[in-house]
Amino acid sequence: MRSLYNKILSICSKKQSEKFLYFISFIESSVFPIPIVFLMIPVQLVKRHRAMAIGFFVTVFSVLGGALGYYLGYFFYDTIGARVISLYGYQESFITFTNSITKEMEFWIVFFYAFTPLPYKLLTIGSGFVQFNFWIFIVGSFISRAIRFLAISFLIWKYGEGIKNFIEKYLNILSIVSVILLLIIFFIVKYFF
Repeated sequence: MRSLYNKILSICSKKQSEKFLYFISFIESSVFPIPIVFLMIPVQLVKRHRAMAIGFFVTVFSVLGGALGYYLGYFFYDTIGARVISLYGYQESFITFTNSITKEMEFWIVFFYAFTPLPYKLLTIGSGFVQFNFWIFIVGSFISRAIRFLAISFLIWKYGEGIKNFIEKYLNILSIVSVILLLIIFFIVKYFF
């Protein structure tokens, strides 16, 4: 996995890096193993003046790939979706995810799950499998992924190389803390307003 990651990073510094990044962003949402954020940062450091635009297009292609994952779960779970879940060893997580969700909360489930460092492909395939409303899935994914990717993009644009090490070291912790804060805000709004 590490050698694959390093090879991809070397490709990201080349001329066609943005197109490659958008392609990987698309397939990462349903089948590719490496989280796109680790590939987005090096491209943005090389093209710092375009960091926000790159973050936006990564979001768009990630959500489009999420739509593919949704349809794999909805129409082709038995033939393709289950194989993807099995390939990465997500069987138990998939069962837990699909058994614990409710349709009444589908937007918030998509929103929070798409924001966390947990595998997005698990959400995309699972959302199709349990037949979430497609448009709620797309809107929740887009808002959540945009917040995550554009926040990182802004930090890269503003602070450059100095923020790269911080993000890579603390990405999971920052994502979890952000989700906890969003959950607190959600429950305050839901129960007190």
